[in-house]
Amino acid sequence: MLIASPVLALTQGNPAVISFGTGTTSLYKVFYNVLETGDWLIAAEGYVYYGGVSQNFTASEAFNFELINQAGNVTLASTTLQAYGDRPISIYLSANQTTALTIGDPYGIRILGNPLVFASSVGNNVTAYLNAGDYVDQLLGVDGGIATNNPMRNFMIIMADNIQVEDSPPALAQYIVTVQGIRYLTTYGGDIFLVGVPNLSTMCPILFQAGLETLSSAPPEASGAYASTLNPLAKWGTTVANGLTNLGLYLGINQAMAGSVVLFVIVIAFAVFVFTKTESGIATLLLVAATPFAGAYLGLMPLALAFIFVIIIIVLLSFFFFSRGVL
Repeated sequence: MLIASPVLALTQGNPAVISFGTGTTSLYKVFYNVLETGDWLIAAEGYVYYGGVSQNFTASEAFNFELINQAGNVTLASTTLQAYGDRPISIYLSANQTTALTIGDPYGIRILGNPLVFASSVGNNVTAYLNAGDYVDQLLGVDGGIATNNPMRNFMIIMADNIQVEDSPPALAQYIVTVQGIRYLTTYGGDIFLVGVPNLSTMCPILFQAGLETLSSAPPEASGAYASTLNPLAKWGTTVANGLTNLGLYLGINQAMAGSVVLFVIVIAFAVFVFTKTESGIATLLLVAATPFAGAYLGLMPLALAFIFVIIIIVLLSFFFFSRGVL
């Protein structure tokens, strides 16, 4: 039996330019402590330019992006190039995959032509070696909510600048937008970077803030701070809140509705007591009328449900006081 291996009959011509970026300074960094303590994201601006000449193979078939040892003869990690032209490229290594690597060591990064595609290795690869300044502690993305404090965000914006200059997209399809003095990726820029750096929106969400948040030119003045305190936890503490949550799970409803059920049971008991003592439907109705107000204030009834009951009670009171000639 013979095991057949694929044979690529066509060959690829060398790119006109192959480098780490379009500028005079190569652009690459290793970010560590990105999603977990000890992980690495090796990110670079990869530029494989053919000048518009049609190619026999896609970028992922023709080129790899690699992390290599200091001697340059061992590949430590590798991925395929996702696109020709000026584009972000990356390799992500989990904490388990970096145990044999040392932060600050002069490893090499390389864009390398696939030997199955290229007849010779000359003219289709570029290598750069890292120094201590190329390693950046991402501190698990902690930036205090300030975009410019995030080193990964700052690096990606610089790369996006270079890519936008190279691509020259139309005005309505720019890769970067400035909002209140801070620059973010647009939808167009985000699409490019998420291809080259998978899961970048999780690694650095503040880079995409303009695309993920709805901006308002006239935000409401009311913050709703008081309404947010009308809940069992704020009014009664952890024990009652947990009890209502467990009751809700048992009944198949949420915590707010469970609080309403408890409130209704208490009110019904009081209504029966008042009616037996006074035998007055009006007195009982007035007691019930206070239920939504007391329930909302005590955090036992959602404001929306309380509003509905207020409307119902107004109708009932109108019936008793006017339709029946009480007044």
